[in-house]
Amino acid sequence: MKLPEIKPSLNGKHEAPPPVSGAFAVPSPRSAFPEDSPRLALATLLYNVSHYQLAGAPLLNWVRWTLLLVAILWATGWLPGRWWVTGLCACLLMALFALLHHLRRRDFVAFHPLPWPSPQPKPLNVAQKIPLHATGLFSVETKAQRYTWLPGFYRTFATREHALLCQVADRKFLAVNRWPETEVGLWYVFFVPDDVQAIRWGELRFGKTVRPAVAITYQLALKTGKKRIDQPRTETLYLAVQQVADGYTLLADLAYDLPANVLYNPDSSLSSPPA
Repeated sequence: MKLPEIKPSLNGKHEAPPPVSGAFAVPSPRSAFPEDSPRLALATLLYNVSHYQLAGAPLLNWVRWTLLLVAILWATGWLPGRWWVTGLCACLLMALFALLHHLRRRDFVAFHPLPWPSPQPKPLNVAQKIPLHATGLFSVETKAQRYTWLPGFYRTFATREHALLCQVADRKFLAVNRWPETEVGLWYVFFVPDDVQAIRWGELRFGKTVRPAVAITYQLALKTGKKRIDQPRTETLYLAVQQVADGYTLLADLAYDLPANVLYNPDSSLSSPPA
């Protein structure tokens, strides 16, 4: 299915493509995106400082530079507590690197699988949209970026292609830091049933916020230029819904096209294949 061309504006914002039903684009009323303010915790704080910018540089860089500068300054011996302060700063830097590496590997979230609810397969109406918060690899045109807890909507076209339309909002953090302007706008995920390798049902935690969620493992090939398409890669997409009923509706839509062996988590003793 060929989607209408997405033309970026000069400020980095992108208009959403109209929903497609067969060969025809049909209008759809605008919907308000879900709120994207999870409760503040260590994971959410580190995610924010990794993205928000101050004077054109990520806040995380300012934290690193500050710790490094303090370590160098105290190492000169001009100030009291020479090795204590230098050692403390070095330990904080190493702990920061290690923690960020751990959190980035799982996109700053933690997924806990639960028993499969065995939904009755039922296709989603092409006009229906499920509000949620999505975590994973998103793209727009030839750009790709990992995001966590993006507010957006899940929908399925008449061709049975599944789509996520999510929004990076222009907002502030700690009153003075802003999200990079070039990333503000709409970001997308598209996949077809043949791409899906596994689906799990469970709960997704982002900091102190926990929601019912669907984890979708699928094959993805990103187009990074006019003539180049990357080799297919395995990605996991986490969809945290606002209520359990929405999650069951989403699962029923996915189950409509998929064989039973991908509709549960084979690595979890808590899950079992649907009857």
